[in-house]
Amino acid sequence: MNKLFSKGNYLKRLMKRKGVSQVTLTDRESPDYLGYGRNTLSALLNQDDYTDGIESERVKVLLSKLDPSKEDMEYIFPTKTKSNAKSIGEYEFDEDGDEQVQPLGDGLYALTAEFVPVKARAGYLLGYADPEYLETLPKYTATVTHMPKGKYRYFEAEGDSMNDGTIEHAILDGTVLQCRKILPHHWAGKLHAHNWSSFVFVHRTEGIIVKQVADQDLETGDVVLRSINPDKSKYPDFTVNLDDIQEIYNVVKRIL
Repeated sequence: MNKLFSKGNYLKRLMKRKGVSQVTLTDRESPDYLGYGRNTLSALLNQDDYTDGIESERVKVLLSKLDPSKEDMEYIFPTKTKSNAKSIGEYEFDEDGDEQVQPLGDGLYALTAEFVPVKARAGYLLGYADPEYLETLPKYTATVTHMPKGKYRYFEAEGDSMNDGTIEHAILDGTVLQCRKILPHHWAGKLHAHNWSSFVFVHRTEGIIVKQVADQDLETGDVVLRSINPDKSKYPDFTVNLDDIQEIYNVVKRIL
């Protein structure tokens, strides 16, 4: 297994996102004390997987301090088999999304899901994994040409960085993007830029980023992101690291 995507490293990234340090977790005077020491925690965070019963129990204690999402728990202690997922465009997507789907006939479906407008972006960074927060988001409905599988969300685009002046590819300011979530265990491989021209990245400090993937280093987790606006002096390529990414979506459809 690539160490970058081991379960131990996933826990390190989760701790980083939550702002929880090893020092705090192993301090006997801390209310978040795990009940075991720094060496034991370090060993757990360097593991690829957790199959030993004692290790699993210690990891569960750690997770109890991190307020993990359902997806975090599923990554560390998977309960589903491939029969619970469908393969679409080289990814597998969980079927148990919260979207509302209404058949319209002639192979069309109306898909209703949470909508993240520009004005809600700041709040989304804090509440993206909180079901109560997500319930406060507005809903958006658009059509799809197949029965949707997976977790969908709508995002409002901002700015001109993804405007190349063409009707085929341009994402204009204010465009609504219908997006499907890529689950974290798929980040271990190359993001399929040949299938999906644009992606939405939820970055823990930079916010919501809509870009194409220009390059990706599987060893370091670095991803080079590219704007399609031809003005490269204004919109140069830049690099993010997957350690700083909270969610990734592929853009399925532009709603112009």
